[in-house]
Amino acid sequence: MEMPFPQGILYLLREICNGEVSPWVKKICTNLGKKKRLNFKIVTALQNIIKVSESIWLNHSRPIEKWTAPQGAWFLLSEVSVFLPKAVDWDFLQHHWQLLDKHKVKGEFRSPFAQKNAFENEESIECNNVAWASDRVFLLQTISNVSVELPHVPAAELAHNLLKRVEKFNMHSTEVDAHVKALKTLCKRKASNDTEAEELVLRCVYQVLSRASEIIETFISDYSEQNAETDFFTPPRSGPSKGRKSVRKRRSLSKAITAIYTIGSLVVVCPSADMSTVIPLLHTIITSGKSVPKLNKLPGSATSLQEEAPSFYIQGWLTMGKLCLADGKLAKNYIPLFVQELEKTNLAALRNNIVVMMADFCVRYTALIDGYITKITRCLLDPCELVRRQTFILLSRLLQRDYVKWRGVLFLRFLLSLVDESEKIRQLADFLFGNILKVKSPLLAYNSFVEAVFVLNDCHAHTGHRESNESRTESQLFSIRGTDERSRSRRMHIYVSLLKQMAPEHLLATFAKLCSEILAAASDGLLNIEDATGQSVLQDTFQILGCKEIRFQSTRVSSESADLEEEGGENGSSTRKAITQAVKKGLIQNTVPIFIELKRLLETKNSPLIGSLMECLRVLLKEYKNEIDDILVADKQLQKELIYDMQKYEAAKAKATVAEAVASKPKSAAFQSPVSKNPTKEHVETHVQGEESDKFPSGSKIASALADAAAAATARSVLKEINKGTATPQLSSLNVPKVKSFTGECVSRGDRRLDLIKSLQKKHCFDSDDEN
Repeated sequence: MEMPFPQGILYLLREICNGEVSPWVKKICTNLGKKKRLNFKIVTALQNIIKVSESIWLNHSRPIEKWTAPQGAWFLLSEVSVFLPKAVDWDFLQHHWQLLDKHKVKGEFRSPFAQKNAFENEESIECNNVAWASDRVFLLQTISNVSVELPHVPAAELAHNLLKRVEKFNMHSTEVDAHVKALKTLCKRKASNDTEAEELVLRCVYQVLSRASEIIETFISDYSEQNAETDFFTPPRSGPSKGRKSVRKRRSLSKAITAIYTIGSLVVVCPSADMSTVIPLLHTIITSGKSVPKLNKLPGSATSLQEEAPSFYIQGWLTMGKLCLADGKLAKNYIPLFVQELEKTNLAALRNNIVVMMADFCVRYTALIDGYITKITRCLLDPCELVRRQTFILLSRLLQRDYVKWRGVLFLRFLLSLVDESEKIRQLADFLFGNILKVKSPLLAYNSFVEAVFVLNDCHAHTGHRESNESRTESQLFSIRGTDERSRSRRMHIYVSLLKQMAPEHLLATFAKLCSEILAAASDGLLNIEDATGQSVLQDTFQILGCKEIRFQSTRVSSESADLEEEGGENGSSTRKAITQAVKKGLIQNTVPIFIELKRLLETKNSPLIGSLMECLRVLLKEYKNEIDDILVADKQLQKELIYDMQKYEAAKAKATVAEAVASKPKSAAFQSPVSKNPTKEHVETHVQGEESDKFPSGSKIASALADAAAAATARSVLKEINKGTATPQLSSLNVPKVKSFTGECVSRGDRRLDLIKSLQKKHCFDSDDEN
């Protein structure tokens, strides 16, 4: 149906209803309204859009009960009417309220919590009713906003109408809040003074409260009787009577859910109301456990409300949470029950609601919740993505507002969100650590880095490492232990994320802490390197020390160094460079001996970590060659040992690589037996193949030769980088056997290669070094 509006208006209104956009629209309207920059023409335009849409619909002879206003029109009107109440026409509001209240789609509109039991042929009714319910909600919000400007008589009539609708308990949950809020504002408008208004509001609240309590008690009583009957009659009854009973049961459940939700809305709107009559009823619901509460003590088997009526059970907890927010003494008694239910329930919706309630409790009763924060953080690993994301967002907000402190295991548990399975949670975690915490707590990553290495590996093999108060089960739950590639890559991603948040001076300090608290502890026997978690910690440490993120980058200048350079000019810059070089030199002077001692210890135990250590040492020799140069010049023996070990490691590494390549490569055609039926020819070919195999060595010997050549090249490269201006020693000085012809005679260039390969069969290779 074509609308006579400018192009893009309806699209714009529709898009502002998007769940990600609507909160920002509300903020924009609030900011503009406070600055008095909202024009009354906006209200007039929105009213005209709704009127024209209705008029065009009627002109096409369409039934009015199927008409809905353009999406977003009522929403935007409800937001701007807060600051422009005089611009809204009361006749316009009254007409559309009568329209939406009078014309209803046939069929009962049920609570969304009970819709999972609905029949499939009612989907169209539900969709149309949802649109009408949404319009009624925004219309009631608009009426509440302009209630001060309403005439007394129409306001009283509307209040009476709303009260009757609320007492029917057949509305959508989103409508309940709007009706209760509008009822309160209209009651105040109806009264002549504040005292009379407060009394009128309390009278309406108690009237609705009494009716809701009756409905809830009746539902629980009927439910207990039905379970008793089912237990007495065997086999169960079937037929039309059972179908009618099922329909009555579903309607009773929907009404009870709306009634218990209405009680929560009354508490929010009027927290001063006396709810002592409702608390025992709610206590019975939330503590029902695995049995149905039997008010009349009826016989029969006990079934669980949590299993049979989960929506009713969840709403019981939600309403009790609202009561606790209004009553501090009640909260003190029931908060432990909320925590207990959070740990044991298998309903994701209930866990999500309890997390939200615990966040509200933390703002209202900070001291009461502080001891339960670690238990709340367990929801960061909840199997439901929605619960994990909700927990992360709520705890992050509490941390930013200082209701919760970054102490204990809280920071370490947040680290796992960096490698969560959900991409949305990973993005939120990257933003939290990379932007918010980097400014708010710049030392947090540095102070917790070494502890994070132990916690993520679930390592308790360090005698000097502080044991946390958490149980062993929780420590395993919040760890990424394992030596497989996926676990190592996840841990490394967390380490790199933390290193990126550190200033250059903190990188150097972290380097020193890793060497002194982990590597030195391993060489001194404080860290058990035979334990699987201890080996994993060492391997992670080697990877961290060898990664590029921990290296000092000249472009990453800390704030203190920048201030020093700005104040001192060229002198400040030279001073900063001198200090940096001195720190790096001292760091390497303390690090290299630790590596040497740890290498000897690993060799005595024949540990598989030797390869990781040598790889890390190779990176250090290249990255800090200027600082290591002074150490090697002063200690020639250490220089020879390092060069020899590097050559030995590179030889073994190259040998393994070439051997693997040779093993995976298919044999060439020269070494394959020809397909022939002639036995004589086959014998001849086999004899020729045997002669050629005598001329060419096996794959392992080729690997050994290439590995020796690669090791020699690596040794020369390392010597060239370390010994500035010093000639690289020849391979002969390292006692490498020379290769010559086995006849001792001069050979031609064509035969030299064959003689070289044959001589390898008699050569004493360095395989014995690997074995030792």
